[in-house]
Amino acid sequence: MRVGDEGINRGAQWFILTAIIVPKSYDLTLSDKILNIKRSMNMDRKDQLHWNKILKYDKKIKIIYDLISENFKIVHIAINTSAIKKLKSKDLYPYFMSYLIERVSYYVSNNKAKCNIFISTRNENSKEKNLYLKNELMNPRKYHHINTKCINNISFEDNRKRNLLQLADVCCSSFAQAIKYNTKQEWEYVYKLKSNIWNYKGNVINYGIKFYPPIDWFTYFPLLINLLS
Repeated sequence: MRVGDEGINRGAQWFILTAIIVPKSYDLTLSDKILNIKRSMNMDRKDQLHWNKILKYDKKIKIIYDLISENFKIVHIAINTSAIKKLKSKDLYPYFMSYLIERVSYYVSNNKAKCNIFISTRNENSKEKNLYLKNELMNPRKYHHINTKCINNISFEDNRKRNLLQLADVCCSSFAQAIKYNTKQEWEYVYKLKSNIWNYKGNVINYGIKFYPPIDWFTYFPLLINLLS
């Protein structure tokens, strides 16, 4: 499982956390797919596939179409930062990362499996910060119910060096753009990967997509109805 994020510490209203869940047997195949996407865009294999640096719609939608048939699941957590009153800024990431990992652990448990978690890390993140986050996720806390029995390990990796973390960035940033701009074109990136977004017994909201605090999502994002139809 790979984790990416969008919006924290940048003054954005919405902070997005995204996980992609990939079967171990498909890991290399999907990584090769990202390399093929880079090659088609005349990028070097070591270049970072960064969604927000790709400006043209035709290039973005081609990436999405190339991913439609691939074997992975997506989980998004969307946090309205303007509605967060009690948490300090330094606590936002660990607190809401637990929401994401909690849902991933539900998915993995439901499939009677175990997982290794790779979290995209920034250069400014110290080993102490990463260790603190890992400790918060892997130990009992009042604010989460993560099934740690299904997690083998949590590690932190540089996004620039891992193709599947770059895929997590694509999924995260495209969803963040849909939330931010809320137009039909932006939501199209999300619709096309509809089958990849985790749903539990037909329910996407609160499983593959979780809003915090809970919102009347149809009022805020009426185009989201296309994911549920």
